[in-house]
Amino acid sequence: MRRVGRSALWLLLVLPAGLGAQGFGVYEHGTCTMGRAGVAAANPCNDASAIFFNPAGLARITGNRLSLGGTLILPTGGFTDDFTAQTVDAPSQKYLVPAVYFAHGLNEKLALGIGVFAPYGLGTRWPTDQSFPGRFLGYKTDLKAIYVQPTFGYKVNPKLELGLGVSYVHASVELHQRADLSTQVVPSASLPPGTRFSALGIPEGTDFADAALTASGNGFAVNFGAIWRVTDRLSIGGHWLTRKTITLDGSVDFNQVLTGVVLPAGNPLSPTASPLPIDNLVAPNFLTGGPLVDGPAHTKVTLPPQGTIGIAWKLRENWTLMADYQLVVWGWFNSLAVDFENATTPDINLYEGYRDTHGIRIGTEFRKSDKLSLRGGYLYHTAAAPPETVTPLLPEGARNEVTLGAGLKLAERIHADLAYQYIRQNDRRGRTHESNVGNTGIYTFTAHLLGATVVLTF
Repeated sequence: MRRVGRSALWLLLVLPAGLGAQGFGVYEHGTCTMGRAGVAAANPCNDASAIFFNPAGLARITGNRLSLGGTLILPTGGFTDDFTAQTVDAPSQKYLVPAVYFAHGLNEKLALGIGVFAPYGLGTRWPTDQSFPGRFLGYKTDLKAIYVQPTFGYKVNPKLELGLGVSYVHASVELHQRADLSTQVVPSASLPPGTRFSALGIPEGTDFADAALTASGNGFAVNFGAIWRVTDRLSIGGHWLTRKTITLDGSVDFNQVLTGVVLPAGNPLSPTASPLPIDNLVAPNFLTGGPLVDGPAHTKVTLPPQGTIGIAWKLRENWTLMADYQLVVWGWFNSLAVDFENATTPDINLYEGYRDTHGIRIGTEFRKSDKLSLRGGYLYHTAAAPPETVTPLLPEGARNEVTLGAGLKLAERIHADLAYQYIRQNDRRGRTHESNVGNTGIYTFTAHLLGATVVLTF
């Protein structure tokens, strides 16, 4: 029953990373920056979100800034099978990504702050009925990596600003999937070793077990950056968030799903006996000593390093054009070893083979008046998953995204930011089942994102 153990924790592969940064990266941590397509390396917004986007920008804060906001993500997607031409749509989903920042300017050179954001996370849902064979790789996944980051920004001189933050990271995962009886080895000495239930006539797609896993772990990462004001109109900046390997400790729960399948008399397992209920045959796997017994599990995952470098050019006093290049070093996320404390469930080593991703972001901001600023932007990002690991867990591909945003002064010390983002992912070929040889269909994905933030100055 090695494949069952393998399936139960296969989803842990996806923990380290979305939306804006591909893989499972999320980049929508400030509504002002979101309106400019995430461009902030050389000219962070003045809402304390520089704590994430470039800590050096914190040095520009005077007084106190409290930023409270979030992004509502409304994804849609589906899978079209090559052979049946059937399309299965993912259920309707909604995800809220919050971001909170506070900064205090101590003097003209130094500012301190703290931020709470989630640069890695994911939520996926797929049907559990027989319309979608991908349920055997995963039908529900919730992943979060929450960063709590105290930060300081320091103005070395009028030309150079530096910043540094140290993040406490809490990562957690909840995942669910089914196990397919047809792929399991028949527990019988009367049959050749390795004989699977499919050889007994059990069709592919026969659910016989449901696996649920929860796990969490903690660690620390460093976020640092710099901004150089080349002239009054031109700035260059960048930041780097370090990688962190986190040990995840958790538990896996298995529940038997009754198939109702009965092998007739004369079957290879009881050729002269009465009919054999399959559910009775596999039930011992869920009892003490079996490979499908609830118990602890452990693994390590690497949240990859990421960074940006960018330029900001003030075309006019009230109009700025900006561009960033973003790199996420997903190459650190190549394989994963999983340790089951249950001795009868074999430990596994899984291949994911992520590739580094590259993003180009172009944004602009136009200050129409003291009460209204308008923003817009475009970004393109490559995919992290290679063709052989595109599954229901991460059916991602290269993406084009456009954004619109506005900043509104509501009162003397209160302003709000609003933003909209549309994601159009290129269609991506992938698979839905462990038994697939090569990719067997096309995944599609689009999303609408709505962001809102209120910033208090005091």
